[in-house]
Amino acid sequence: MVKKVLFLYNGGTIGQVVEKRGDQTVLVPPKDSKIFQQACEPIIEKLSADSKITFEFITSKDSSNMTPNDWEKLIFRIKKAQDEEKYDAVAIAHGTDTLAYTATALALALHGKNPGKSGLRIPICITGSQTPVYEPGGDGQFNLENLFRTINKAIELEVADVMVNFWDKVFLGSRIIKTSEKDFDAFATPGFPTVGQIDAQGVNLNLFHLKLKKDTQEKLSIAPKFGRGVVSFELTPGTDPNVVLGFITGGGISAMILKSLGEGNVCAEGQYNLIPVIKQSSSDYMVPIFITTKFVGGTAGGAHYEIGLQAIEEGGIPCYNHTDIAVDVKVRWLIGNGICSSIDDFKKAMKTSYAGEVNPPKE
Repeated sequence: MVKKVLFLYNGGTIGQVVEKRGDQTVLVPPKDSKIFQQACEPIIEKLSADSKITFEFITSKDSSNMTPNDWEKLIFRIKKAQDEEKYDAVAIAHGTDTLAYTATALALALHGKNPGKSGLRIPICITGSQTPVYEPGGDGQFNLENLFRTINKAIELEVADVMVNFWDKVFLGSRIIKTSEKDFDAFATPGFPTVGQIDAQGVNLNLFHLKLKKDTQEKLSIAPKFGRGVVSFELTPGTDPNVVLGFITGGGISAMILKSLGEGNVCAEGQYNLIPVIKQSSSDYMVPIFITTKFVGGTAGGAHYEIGLQAIEEGGIPCYNHTDIAVDVKVRWLIGNGICSSIDDFKKAMKTSYAGEVNPPKE
């Protein structure tokens, strides 16, 4: 049976073209999506015996210009593809700078706000590249070919999850981060296994870490909204508590994320003591403060150090082993879909895995 795949072009380096700007050569979004479509046709033709791939243009813009509005557009397009058009899978070409944000947003929105009750019944796979698909010796064509190979294998195994393929690996969408702006092997899921390997034997998927069609609900109940007013601070020695508090008291802030100096550790003494700010924010202003770590593969549970525990005791919300990207997207998602209405609600939600984005802590 021929598989029916929707292929969405959502911008990024993979489809950009070279343009001369004075003495400089720069990459710019193509003015016509047909340029990228034509470059993909030989790849699609190779797979036509197994799949009917339908190309659709969404946007050609650089992924640095992506916003939650773009996430929402993709979410509703995927819902229509599954529920109305009966596609077997959706493949997406995307820019690398914000690919991890989009993958996390899609995972949360499509699996929905009821843990374990996802109605996503098809695989979604996203890829991008460090060089355009037209460039010989680059990774554009390689990643694009493997996008469809990964999709075919996922359909065969009845995967119903959001994945990312890049270079020779397949990742869970809600765990991914970009680690390099130039290496072909540019993505990783620190502290979490890859869900697939691409080698001479083909695409090998590890189903243990993926949601499967047999476990999904009949109805796809998406949670597609993302709140505003989320601000993130990367803590350094000497971060001024008054500056942090000023953001909160100034209004317009719905949540704050503090990227801590370790496992949830924040300065807790002297003029740079942040503990009173955390307490005041959560108790007086009801603005949740999420405490995560800026270290790749780290965790923020606040259990090992006194100052980390202090921050949590005074209202700080630990983020455990979410990536910093997952924290940012998830907080917006929790607010946008009305999942949390109190500090305690947010604490519970950050312990909860909705799309595989965190290992729930052992109580």
